[in-house]
Amino acid sequence: MRTGMLPVSILLLCVSMTANGANPILGEVEIEAASRVERNAGVWVDGQYVGYIKNLQGSGKLVLVPGEHLLQIKLIGYEDIESSITVSPGQEMRYRVSMREADDVEYPDRAETARLRVLVEPEEAAVFIDGAYVGHVDRFNGRRGMRLASGTYRFTIALPGYVPFETELTLNAGQNYEIKTELPRGDGDGDAVALISGRIAAR
Repeated sequence: MRTGMLPVSILLLCVSMTANGANPILGEVEIEAASRVERNAGVWVDGQYVGYIKNLQGSGKLVLVPGEHLLQIKLIGYEDIESSITVSPGQEMRYRVSMREADDVEYPDRAETARLRVLVEPEEAAVFIDGAYVGHVDRFNGRRGMRLASGTYRFTIALPGYVPFETELTLNAGQNYEIKTELPRGDGDGDAVALISGRIAAR
């Protein structure tokens, strides 16, 4: 699984409407997935990870201060989406996201991969491999986990309001691995790393 930066492609369709129940001072932004694929895509606002699309709908919609914001959508294996949006006071905005599969992604043969399960609380935390976003914890904590080619990887698991967890792990083909930890609450600023509460088990 390649985890490098993918090309940027703006594929957002925007529908704007006045929301009767909207906050008269702030603006609301709801992001809709065009298919099941986009539901797992991570969302950044002004460079800050805020969650994944499935959790940012309905009551989980974004509430932002009025003005211009940078919206970014990322998912491993698909082209990044980046768009500038303008939020108005008391207005609800809906963005429908459709992602395009990247042309330069290569997947290794299953026999050449290791399986990694990510058992982390909170489950909505973002998972990064070598600095690239690959999905949220809830996507990789089941029996299937994720498949990675043999090699050494740097893992970061982070969520706003929590201290991030970082570790490096060498994976061998045909082996099963787990990263298990609970992110402690904190501001997540600086280089704080939750290594003490983390546990990595290979089996």
